[in-house]
Amino acid sequence: MAPSNLTIERVPTPTSEKVADEARDVFANLMVEDPAAIALTGGNMSLLPDLGGVMIRALALTPGVGDLFTARDETGSLVGFTLFSLPGQLLLSTEEQQKHGMFEFMGKLSPEGQKYYAETMGKEVPKVNDEVIGIKDVEKSTYWCNFAMVRADYQGKGVARALFDLATKEAAKTGATMALTTTNARNVPIYEKLGFELRGQRVMPSPWVDWPMWFFVKKTKAE
Repeated sequence: MAPSNLTIERVPTPTSEKVADEARDVFANLMVEDPAAIALTGGNMSLLPDLGGVMIRALALTPGVGDLFTARDETGSLVGFTLFSLPGQLLLSTEEQQKHGMFEFMGKLSPEGQKYYAETMGKEVPKVNDEVIGIKDVEKSTYWCNFAMVRADYQGKGVARALFDLATKEAAKTGATMALTTTNARNVPIYEKLGFELRGQRVMPSPWVDWPMWFFVKKTKAE
């Protein structure tokens, strides 16, 4: 059970710029040593807030695209969040989503970083997701978890479970299958305890560092 001082809730979208910025900061603080972050910023980790910010804003500030769940302490500080794209939606696939900083972020990447990001996130990752999870267009056809972040001082206290319990109830309203990937081995047993099935692992190469991915799925509708 999550600590009693926390308020955990679904936040209707579109939400405020402030909430998106808070989530971006939690992301950036947690991903400083993640090899995927190194690769997707083209080795320039000063761009980590931009990387997280553009994706979080696209989902949280575009109507009808994402579902945000937050955990806040008694002071109102954000200690964790999950952010899903709704079935039928795809992260950064529309001009409306891309206007939340996509082109600015791409402009800050090196030419090599721009090429890698476009090829990897636009083609290679979606292809691998489909192959390993075994669902066609899996990011678009499922209730896809793009972010699951809990601040370091609140990890191991049931916050992730509380956030995912709310999200699972939301997905179950339509019977949507939930799916996600993680780039951190520490998260693998956590997602398994949350009821997700591990479908496999791959390693993605990059000019800066190779980075691992683990793939998960969870059905909310009985077969």
